Amino acid sequence: MTPDDYRRRYFELKAQAKTIQRSSARHPENPTVITDTLAQEIIPPGWYWTRRLSRGQVLRLTNTQATHGISLLLWNAHDTSERYNAGDTVKVQWTARINRGRLLLSDMGRVLASVIGDTCGFHDAVAGGSTRALDDAKYGPDPVRRNSAENFLLAAGKHGLDTRDVGSCITFFAPVVTDEEGFFQWHAEALVPGQHVDLRLEMDVIVAVSNCPHPLSPQTHWSSEPVEVQIWQAPKTNADDFCRTATEETVRAFENTDAYLREMA
Repeated sequence: MTPDDYRRRYFELKAQAKTIQRSSARHPENPTVITDTLAQEIIPPGWYWTRRLSRGQVLRLTNTQATHGISLLLWNAHDTSERYNAGDTVKVQWTARINRGRLLLSDMGRVLASVIGDTCGFHDAVAGGSTRALDDAKYGPDPVRRNSAENFLLAAGKHGLDTRDVGSCITFFAPVVTDEEGFFQWHAEALVPGQHVDLRLEMDVIVAVSNCPHPLSPQTHWSSEPVEVQIWQAPKTNADDFCRTATEETVRAFENTDAYLREMA
């Protein structure tokens, strides 16, 4: 193939990926109120939450007071060397806009979770989570202030993991957009109290959630609000599930996942 052929193919695949929005729009959203919860907890400002979740369960994160970001990592519960990969999640789906209908992919090309519900639509899979160095530079030194990098290390340690197991996270409710010159901007109007995102787990996972503000938040002092976590059992998915069939890439990702699950059975 010539360079022009590759360029043409790139734009074809990019345009194809955009059809996922139209596909997912034909399917009803999950109800706002879930009555059959298996668990429901509150993550205080600055703290983290971690748990092992089973395939077919749904994790809902509710941003009750429009806090500036809720960061998340996932590991394969049976082989923690496989974990969420931000680069592949963006690259394979031809978009950094990870919202309803999109997938959270592992570094093995498999699906850790599907985004089956989303009332915000603005999440960041590029900039990463907060660190002590970033927060100290932005807000001033504070030895007791929490950040996502250290929260994830604490969460990982509870499952026998360490620094090498903690990679780049996805941060939900982080409305990072690019301007005409390609610079990151914060679209503050996108955050409204009570928004939620629903993640259906496509394999058994270990999940870690950090409730610390995103590094690009425009606030001039460190601030976070409590967020809510709910877990419930999703209904059995069909072969034509909109997350499974949106694009050629998502079909292949689920084929990889299904093959792995058959081997594990």
